[in-house]
Amino acid sequence: MLKKLCITFALLLFVFSIFVGIDRLAHRRSNHFAADKILNLHPYSSEWDLPTPSPEEKEEIDRILSQKFTYLDKGSQSYVFISEDKKTILKFLKQHKLSSKSWLSMFPFSFNPYYIDSLAKEKKWKQTFDACKTSYLELKKETGLIYVHLNRTRDLHKKVTLFDQDGNVHHIDVDRTSFYLQKRAQLIYSRISELMHQGDVERAQQIITSVFSLIDDLGRKGVVENDPILRKNFGLIDDIAVQIDVGRLRIDPEMQKNPLYKDEIASISNSFRVWVEKNYPALTPHFEQTLEKFTERD
Repeated sequence: MLKKLCITFALLLFVFSIFVGIDRLAHRRSNHFAADKILNLHPYSSEWDLPTPSPEEKEEIDRILSQKFTYLDKGSQSYVFISEDKKTILKFLKQHKLSSKSWLSMFPFSFNPYYIDSLAKEKKWKQTFDACKTSYLELKKETGLIYVHLNRTRDLHKKVTLFDQDGNVHHIDVDRTSFYLQKRAQLIYSRISELMHQGDVERAQQIITSVFSLIDDLGRKGVVENDPILRKNFGLIDDIAVQIDVGRLRIDPEMQKNPLYKDEIASISNSFRVWVEKNYPALTPHFEQTLEKFTERD
């Protein structure tokens, strides 16, 4: 009897392992962009509704989305495309990172790794959507956002033409995706290098001031969980500093009353200081003076 039970259990484990293998094979993905990776499968929720654009804003959004977009990059949360006129960035949220497609996740057992993974993805989905919504409503100027679309809709009536990294063409119904439009920003380090090679020290100094002003402004507004890596997550629009990555931004009302954020300005800007000292020591005095100014308590 015991021998039969052991054989039965072994067979069940074998069958389960086969199904797990098939599931992994079916859901294995390359690093390349694919249209099914950006389709929003989440149910509609009024929580993710955003104000309807004005007629002027809608016209501008339509004009932008009428352009062709070319693959530029990918981050942990989105695929990044750039418009034909090189002025606008279109970011599609990676839906396969925000929802589980495995049928094994339907079994709500604590020992089921697929179920645990689905719970983690649901949490990430809500945090990411909330960050995008907050950035659009409260930090539009600081992020360069033009438009944010979270819920699936039926009113955009727009198919955007995308060229992926292999040159393949995709025609995407944006009503079925979650995306945002953002003014194109230039990376801070490359822009300062450009200005210094031109001998324009004054404008390079103005950029340093703008970066500190942005960090201070975000701190005053109570922005937390900010992932403030200046080298890659911040940029410049018309030489004014903005935060490019909005997928983790959150505002804590309690932090708005707390001046302790000033204590973090030095640590946030430390790698920036090292880069300035190494590459353009002539900018170091201005850097230090600006740091001192923005870390003083009011």
